[in-house]
Formats: sequence, structure tokens, C-alpha cells
Amino acid sequence: MKFRILILTSIFLLIFSVSSYASQFCAGFEVGYTTGYKQASGSGLTPLTPLCPLQPLKGFGDPPSDYEHGYTIGYRQGWADGSK
Repeated sequence: MKFRILILTSIFLLIFSVSSYASQFCAGFEVGYTTGYKQASGSGLTPLTPLCPLQPLKGFGDPPSDYEHGYTIGYRQGWADGSK
């Protein structure tokens, strides 16, 4: 029984730590997607934001913060979806 509780606690902590790491990236992605979609479509309505993708590795020209990195990726995807 104690082993089972230990396993469940470990899984919970792992999931929580991964989600908190990705939270800045995903927050930027959501804002960027909404901005890009609204600008491309000309609509004032807030679109349904797709699920946040996994954060890709940063390249040489990518912004240093995770929020800005997510915003850039979200903006591009929102612009593409809003242009359709």
C-alpha cells in the first residue's frame, strides 16, 4: 500500500513539474495565436485556441524567454489559420 502511494505521488509530482515548466510557453502561445488569428481574419471575436504544442528546441534566432517563444509560434499558427 505504501509503495502504491509512493508511485502515485511520484507520478503526480512529475506531471505537475512538466506542466509548470510548459506554462509560460503555453501562455505565450495562446496570446500569440489569438492576436495572429484576429489580425489575419479581421475579426474581433476570440477564436478557440488549439492545444498547446510541445515546445520545440530554441534555435539561434529564437527569443530567450519561453513566453516570447510561445507567442511567436502561436502568432504564426494563428495568422495561418486566420488567413484561410
